Amino acid sequence: MKLKRQSVENPNFKELDEMVQMMTELLNGKENADLKLDALCSFQDLKGSFSLFDCDIVPNDVRTDYINIPTYIGTAILMKVYLIGNEDLKDRLIKGLNFTAKTHLSGHGYDEERTRIHSLKIFCKGKLIDFLENKREICPAFHSMIHNILHNYNSNLLNYKTIGLWGEDYRQDWEELTNILKLKKRLYIAYGSNMNKEQMKYRCPDAKIIGKTYLKDWELTIPFYANIEMKNGTLTPILLWEISAEDEAKLDRYEGYPNLYDKKDFLVSINNTLVSAMAYIMTDKYKVKDKIARDWYVEGVIQGYIDAGFDKSEFNPRLMN
Repeated sequence: MKLKRQSVENPNFKELDEMVQMMTELLNGKENADLKLDALCSFQDLKGSFSLFDCDIVPNDVRTDYINIPTYIGTAILMKVYLIGNEDLKDRLIKGLNFTAKTHLSGHGYDEERTRIHSLKIFCKGKLIDFLENKREICPAFHSMIHNILHNYNSNLLNYKTIGLWGEDYRQDWEELTNILKLKKRLYIAYGSNMNKEQMKYRCPDAKIIGKTYLKDWELTIPFYANIEMKNGTLTPILLWEISAEDEAKLDRYEGYPNLYDKKDFLVSINNTLVSAMAYIMTDKYKVKDKIARDWYVEGVIQGYIDAGFDKSEFNPRLMN
C-alpha cells in the first residue's frame, strides 16, 4: 500500500498501522516497493509533519500514534539520508525537526514516558548521535529538546529516581539511551568563575573558546557560588566553550553534579548563529541562604569577565543575602 491520509471521521486503523510499519521498515533500511524516499518526501506537509490524517483535530492518543510517531519516523529517515550526503533534503529535515521540537516527544497518559523512549530510539536509528555532534546549526531547538531530555535522564539515574507514577522502572531504557547518545564534545556555557581562562585551562585542558555572548532572560545571582535564574528582560554575560566528554566529567565533579548543580541546555546566539549549549544550574537545596560569597571567589568571577572580553561594569549580580 502507499502512504495516504485517512479521514478523521472514518479512519481505518488497520491501514494506519500498516503505513506506520511501512515507514519503520524504510527507516530500518528494508526495501519496499510501495515506499521510496521520493514518495516519503512528497507526503510531508507544509508544517513538516508526516501526519496520516487529513486533519489535526484528533484525540491526544491518536495524535501521538498517527501524527507524531510517523513524523518522527519520517524525519529520522531524512536525517539518516542527509547525514550520508544528500544535502537536498536539508529544508525538509529542518521542517520535520521543527515540528518534532514542538511536541517535546511527549506521549499520552500512562504511556507518556514510554512514548518518549520509543521516539528517541526512532531517532537513534536515524543516526541521532552523529547529528547532535556534527550538525549543531540545524534546528537548535531540536538539539536543546534532546539534550534536556538526556540531562533529566542522567540526573534521575544518578539520584536513583527511575520509578514512574505507576511503578514502572525506566532505568534500563534511560541507561541505554544515555550511553548511545553520550557526546564526545558539547558546547558549555560559563557564566561564573569558569569564564576565567587560567582556571579553565587547569580544570579542562581540552576546552576551546567559541566566543562571548549573552544569555537572554536569565540573571546572574550569587547565593554562595555563581548561579543563574530566570528574569525577563535581563542579559547575562557568558563565555561559550567547546568541551570534551573528559572535560565534562571533570566539571561534573567540580560542580557537584547532580546534587549541587544540575544541567540545562539553552539556546544562545554566537557569531550570528543560534546553538544549544549546556549550563550548570544550582539546585534549590544548595541555595544556602546563611552564607555569602567569599571575596576571592567574586574576584575570580570578575577576572573571568575581563578574560572573556566584558567590562567589569557588566558584573552586576543579584546577591541573595
